[in-house]
Amino acid sequence: MKPVNGAFGTSEFSLAEEAGIFTWVLATDTVYADSALANLFGLDPEETIAGLPVIRYLHRIHPDDKPSVAKAISESVITGNPYRHDYRVFDRSGQMITVAAFGRCFRDEAGNPSQYAGIVFPTNDHVRQDHQQDHQDQLSAHCREALKIAQSSGLQATADALEAILKELPKPMPSDFAQIH
Repeated sequence: MKPVNGAFGTSEFSLAEEAGIFTWVLATDTVYADSALANLFGLDPEETIAGLPVIRYLHRIHPDDKPSVAKAISESVITGNPYRHDYRVFDRSGQMITVAAFGRCFRDEAGNPSQYAGIVFPTNDHVRQDHQQDHQDQLSAHCREALKIAQSSGLQATADALEAILKELPKPMPSDFAQIH
């Protein structure tokens, strides 16, 4: 993890851990966002700063979460009430990150929705999942190594027990969503 320089000095957070800020101009359907949001959503920072259609962000949201996200944003635009929603996105590598988003729709002088601004930040869920997967991977590696030792030492009962344990350990998560663009 490298330090990130910002308006408030140097931070030990990576860009994937930094909150992203955005403004969505409804009339042009253009979302302007900082590099932290680009990083969370796996988008090019230069493009997000210059502005992208909202659909580009929606493509990066987990398919199971898209309907609830769209509904919550729509309700916020219609009612003017603040938006608060947790959902999953895919970063550039295809890794799923759980985020919390807060936003609000602003209206023009005639009372029509004109801009929507908000902040999205990663929750600790993805950090816990990463650590849990690391521990499971280490446990599997140790069990496989112990299995080799048991087999080479002729300890069949121990080898059988280790094989049973290895079958019960969770398998790595499928990378079905790694290719989402």
